[in-house]
Parts: sequence; C-alpha cells; structure tokens
Amino acid sequence: MIKAVIFDIDGVLLDSFEANLKFFHDLMIKFGYPPPSRQAFPEIFHLTMLNAVKKLTGLTDETEIKKIWDAGRHREIPYQKDLLKVPEGVEEVIKKLSARYSLGIVTSRVRESIYEAPQMAQLQKYFKVEISAYDTDKHKPDPEPLLLCAERLGVHPTECVYIGDVKNDVLSAKAARMRIIVYSKNQIAGASYCTSLFREIPKILEGLEFKVS
Repeated sequence: MIKAVIFDIDGVLLDSFEANLKFFHDLMIKFGYPPPSRQAFPEIFHLTMLNAVKKLTGLTDETEIKKIWDAGRHREIPYQKDLLKVPEGVEEVIKKLSARYSLGIVTSRVRESIYEAPQMAQLQKYFKVEISAYDTDKHKPDPEPLLLCAERLGVHPTECVYIGDVKNDVLSAKAARMRIIVYSKNQIAGASYCTSLFREIPKILEGLEFKVS
C-alpha cells in the first residue's frame, strides 16, 4: 500500500534550469571564477549549492568555499524567480494527491529556498515534511534523505513513492526500497515508471498500488 509520495523540486515541481544557470553564472562572476556554460551546467544542476561551488571553482580552501556559499545562500546574488516555470496542472495534481497520501519533499536546495518561489509558496500547505540539503550528512544517490523523510512522515520506506527526474533519484529510491516515478522526457533505467506529463502522476500511482495489491 502506498501511503506517502515524496517529490524532488528542481526538475520536478519547478523547471528551474534557466534560473539556476543564471544564479550560478552571476555568483561565479562576482567572485572572479569562470561561469558555467549551458552545455556543462546539467552536471551541476542537481548538486547541493556547496558541492556546486566546489565543482565550479575547483577550490579546496574551505574558508573561501564557505564565503561563496554564504553569499549564494543569503542571496547576495539575486535569484531570478521570473525565470521559473511549473508543470502544467501542478497545483491541481498536488492537491488531489494530498487528499489520499502524505506528501513530502526531498531536495538538494537549502531550506531557505524551498518555498522562496511564489509557485512553491502556493503548494506549501500540501506538504507535511521537507528534507533540505543540510538536514542529512549524505545526499542523493545515498538513501539517507529519503529515509529521513519517510521517518518524519511516519511511514515505512516501502510505502513511499519518490518522484524524481535523474539517475541519482532512481539510485537513491532503490537504495531506500522505495518505488520511483521519473518525471522527464528521458527514459531512465530502473524507474518504476517514466512520464513527461505531470498530470499522469495520479493515474500512475493508482497503477502502482494495483500492482502491489
């Protein structure tokens, strides 16, 4: 039986590629480092901000890394929220699912930025638990963030489905013994299901429940 559905933010609840690319471009320029190219940014997109700073700068000096990270975390560089988009029907789907399941979030974002976008602020009332990048020592593809979310939701990991968009999400969910729906135009091996239509998620969940029963 499925009791909880857990969502990633970037690439799932938010199409944030352009906003994040602009943000890290401006952050690197501010501190005198080469900005990421559009072609290289997919490798950075799903990292925590701290790991993104390390990768983009190549720094090992923790003091300098933290200085740049703090500037990003406290939005000394503006985050272009007008570049954000959401999937069609996102609030309708989330509202529908919240009536049947406990909903959670597991994200590589810092906690302050989970609901900073107006589109996410509208959804906040539907989620019971949010696990941010710094709530756990380990990050995806390790299962620790998903396991903590399940624990705080009060459900067993096998009663959860994670909605992600990249291979690390699949690996994390599998390690946590959760099923995984990939919301992406790309097919990813190991997913319980893949879809490029957000509105299909409730129907897919019903199908997964039928398979379990």
